[in-house]
Amino acid sequence: MDVQSTIKQYIVTEIMHELDQNVLDNEAALIEGGIIDSMNLIKLVLFIEEKYGVAITDEELDIDNFMTVNALTKFVNKKIKSAG
Repeated sequence: MDVQSTIKQYIVTEIMHELDQNVLDNEAALIEGGIIDSMNLIKLVLFIEEKYGVAITDEELDIDNFMTVNALTKFVNKKIKSAG
């Protein structure tokens, strides 16, 4: 599964508690839209760090990096490239 699908699957099943990935649009506002709150943001960050072996700094916890599934995918792919 690619990064985007993995992240989307995690958000849908673990945060939204839905079964179908199609309930979440890749451009939906995750934080501003109320999909992800502060506790779930921490869980998501820990999932990403563990799944992809990257470290996300406090400075990188910028809303721009977590705005949408597409923005988050771009951010994670960049982290993976710089780690490898």
